[in-house]
Amino acid sequence: MFAGTRATLNFYLNNFTDVSSLQSAIRDIRYLSGHTNTTGGLRLMRTACFNRAHGDRDNAPNVAILITDGVPTREVELLHGEVATINRLGIRIIGVGVTNAVRFSHPYAPCRAV
Repeated sequence: MFAGTRATLNFYLNNFTDVSSLQSAIRDIRYLSGHTNTTGGLRLMRTACFNRAHGDRDNAPNVAILITDGVPTREVELLHGEVATINRLGIRIIGVGVTNAVRFSHPYAPCRAV
């Protein structure tokens, strides 16, 4: 999934039956420049990925890995509510910052530094 200016979905995890094909699909994801739409990416993850049609299982924990290059710049005012909804659903978010522009002190940061 890529958030950029608008969220887009690259693939569902249940499309893969082996690690090497999943790794290949991840390597094929292209970086699209634009804004940092963390809210849109998380919303798409919640609605499109964590459901039975795409492999969600009741007996498996739901964990999202949020990879970001900076501070949210789109739909920022909706981020806190989206994170709260995700937390209520029991989905755990693990954040990974890939630049020094990532700040955990941002008022809408969906994660806490560990």
